[in-house]
Amino acid sequence: MRVRLRRITLIVALLLVGAVARAEDTARNAGLRLFEEKIHPILAGTCFRCHGDQKVAGGLRVNSRAALLAGGDSGAAIVPGRPEESLLLKAIRRDDDVSAMPPDKELRADQVADVTSWIAAGAPWPEQPVRFETSKHWAFEPVRERDVPAVQNTTWPRNEIDRFLLARMETTGKSPLPRADRRTLIRRLTYDLTGLPPTPEEVAAFELDNRPDAYQLLVDRLLAAPAHGEQWGRHWLDVVRYADTAGENSDHPLPHAWRYRNWVIGAFARDLSYDEFIREQIAGDLLALDGPAEAYADRVTATGYLAIARRFGHDIEKDMHLTLEDTLDTMGKSVLGLSIGCCRCHDHKYDPLTTRDYYGLYGIFASTRFAYPGCEPKQLPRDLVLLVSPAEYERIVQASAEKIPEARAEVKRLTEQQDAQSTRLKASLAASAHMLSAQEIDDGQSADVAQGAQTPLENVAVRRGEVIQLAISPRGNHGADSTGIEFEIIELAGERRRWCVADLLDDLSVSNPHAGRDSDAPTWCFLDAHDAPQFLSESLASIDGHAELRGWRRGDTPSVFANVSHDPVKVWTTLPPRQFFMHPGPQGAVALAWLSPVDGAIAIRGRVSDAHRGGDGVGWQVTHFADAGLADAFAELGATTGQLATAVKQRDALVERDRQIPRAYAVCEGESQNARIQKRGEPKDLGDEVPRKFPDFLGGQHVTQGSGRRDLADWLTNPANPLTARVMVNRLWQWHFGRGLAKTPNDFGTRGAPPTHPELLDYLAQQFVKSGWSVRAIDRLMVTSAAYQQAALGAADDLYVGFARRRLTAEELRDTLLAATGELDRTPGEAHPFPPESSWSFTQHGPFAAEYDTMKRSVYMMQKRNRRARFFALFDGADPNASTPLRDVTTVPTQALFFLNDPFLHERAAKFAARVTATPGNNADRVDFAYRQLFGRLPQDDERAEAIALVSAAPAGSNGWAALSRVLFSSNELLYVD
Repeated sequence: MRVRLRRITLIVALLLVGAVARAEDTARNAGLRLFEEKIHPILAGTCFRCHGDQKVAGGLRVNSRAALLAGGDSGAAIVPGRPEESLLLKAIRRDDDVSAMPPDKELRADQVADVTSWIAAGAPWPEQPVRFETSKHWAFEPVRERDVPAVQNTTWPRNEIDRFLLARMETTGKSPLPRADRRTLIRRLTYDLTGLPPTPEEVAAFELDNRPDAYQLLVDRLLAAPAHGEQWGRHWLDVVRYADTAGENSDHPLPHAWRYRNWVIGAFARDLSYDEFIREQIAGDLLALDGPAEAYADRVTATGYLAIARRFGHDIEKDMHLTLEDTLDTMGKSVLGLSIGCCRCHDHKYDPLTTRDYYGLYGIFASTRFAYPGCEPKQLPRDLVLLVSPAEYERIVQASAEKIPEARAEVKRLTEQQDAQSTRLKASLAASAHMLSAQEIDDGQSADVAQGAQTPLENVAVRRGEVIQLAISPRGNHGADSTGIEFEIIELAGERRRWCVADLLDDLSVSNPHAGRDSDAPTWCFLDAHDAPQFLSESLASIDGHAELRGWRRGDTPSVFANVSHDPVKVWTTLPPRQFFMHPGPQGAVALAWLSPVDGAIAIRGRVSDAHRGGDGVGWQVTHFADAGLADAFAELGATTGQLATAVKQRDALVERDRQIPRAYAVCEGESQNARIQKRGEPKDLGDEVPRKFPDFLGGQHVTQGSGRRDLADWLTNPANPLTARVMVNRLWQWHFGRGLAKTPNDFGTRGAPPTHPELLDYLAQQFVKSGWSVRAIDRLMVTSAAYQQAALGAADDLYVGFARRRLTAEELRDTLLAATGELDRTPGEAHPFPPESSWSFTQHGPFAAEYDTMKRSVYMMQKRNRRARFFALFDGADPNASTPLRDVTTVPTQALFFLNDPFLHERAAKFAARVTATPGNNADRVDFAYRQLFGRLPQDDERAEAIALVSAAPAGSNGWAALSRVLFSSNELLYVD
């Protein structure tokens, strides 16, 4: 018994020892987690800058447990297990008997509590060395107040920027260049701030303006111009890799992305504070809930910054981890100037960013729902974000629901009325029909309608109100052939008027019935004629994304349409320019009816051409319906059809009001979740879960609510963040001076280029924050400096002796050419004419690839990811697949060939030549006009003589002024800004 009791006692003792050991392990693991998640960020973000590897204030280091135990001049910093005796805790609590730490900013109460708990737990520290590297690099140091240096030359500086630059020049024995002449200054400043050339009138006025503040007034006028928002917006859109397509293998269009583009332009135009600019792009949908109501749509739209992340692969949902990587990479580069994306697979090799930092941020965006653009296996977009508040959405939907029964009843009434009218009209047509011509043609063939004439078409007697109808029928009931139509009716006596379908081209989609040219009464009707006649009821302002094609349909297929442009259009076939078409459907004929406005004789002429090879041809019938009351019957049916179309739209708008509420390609809150580390970047090989947080070396704060985007927005724009203000003022400097003070604007890490003038960079960052984060205030400071107003040099100078000449960007070149011809449309662009979503069937082998010409500013042009527009690729436009902090400037032979051969250039040259030749006076006057328009100056005598000689030597039949225009367009004086 005694032995058994001893055994039991021993077992119990062993169990107790094991339990104690397990409890100690659990406590230690909890302490280590506390250190990793809470204490390390505090030490790294607030203590290490003064108590690190290189700087050791008070003899204290915080880079190891041993260093904290050893302490500094005042003794041990921590006493494990005894927080109240630890000087570190007393310092951060700011007790009276110790120096408060950190001296410039009090820690939060929860941070003090975390340090207390950690010391009480024995101050556990990981066995592996802990990385503390932040203070070794200039960009990670706090932005400090910088004293403006004294300079010897006190007459040159116009503001503090000049004193910083001049101090460096004087140490090297250099001097600034004189001020540029006024014509150079206005051209430089206008292109810089607006991306457009100054007008000749503006140049002349500035050259003659003797007011001492003339330049300042010019700066203020240009900064307030809407074009400034467009120019600065284009810069930002480069950085955030804006595009109007998704980038996956079928490159689906993004019909709503334009709202974000225009939001960016508007934000710069109204000088939205930069901190708010960033906050709204990260968490605008959350900020919108705070009000005011009028800001709701704008704030939601701003999150397009996140939504426009590139999509990858075939089924984009399977590669969403790559989209989140793209989001993180762009956010890191655009706001922080850091290559965060490097940490997806491993700790950053050079910067103090870890894989845990990466997945701490990754979890924030994994907790966010991104708008879905569609892809090959799932074509239609979804998850677009409403631009009205939840309360307003409920109000709109409820109000719509109450009106639906009445709308449905009106549609039913008009449908019955239309059917009755159509039935009566069918009977009237049958009773009065007289066939004039009928025939069929084979695939690809063409024939005059007279070939099938059963009675002469050159003399047909008609009365007012009767109908001549051309019906196109399918052969074999296929209805697959687009049919080119030439159809004309000529009055043989009286006023000898002519009615021709060619007259309908430019306003074809305006109405049905259509009045035609020079007429107020309906003259033409477009009909579905396979049974009882019905009007084609749906107007088409574009077809398959081509704004050049206009038409009408009743159902899915255009039945009457036209190519209204002067160029062929390639769709299902190549459609020749300025051509009218009819397209029969599988059910039967489509018809064009002419309602006679005359009593007398007419001649009918026309031609029918099968315009789409690969079908089985078409047939036609020209019929005279000799009933004078038909015009009224057609008009009655047309009116009812129009009323029904309106009623159907109103009903559908009510039934689908949810779809009618405006939406943005944006983001919103998803299911909150922490991310797990993806080992080696492989999403199927998961490691530890990481709490959602900011990078440790920037504070390491953890998410407090929802996805964490609102917290993230606050962290990014906190004035204590050493990167955000520095990165943006460096971009502003680059946009004005051609290169940044730090020449790697997207990389402020240890592998990036250090600033040439670090004190100036910090001074500008301080001024930026003090100004309320006003971009316009920093713009004004920079462009009013004497440094900015210096005469030009051919190349950049790190000392900023002289102003660096630059070439126009692709957008500036295109906009300049359109401005020169008077064609530039200065109204803002909005949505692109993408094909209807219901028709999307894009694939890897048949991706979206349309081009949409416009006379609007280039910033509003559609940008595709997978197939960049040739012009922008040729002249170094931004790549919309990746952040572009600085445009390349290449010089290649194909750029010269553009000025020689490109149709766009030739068209602009012809348009400009027309402006020049319309100028009163002789050839010398016209050359002077051309030079003033393009260069803001008069030509020199030899230039004028050479220009006149070139025009005079032009061969007969050629346009010498267009040739001169091409020469001037390609000149360095136009292409470069001094």
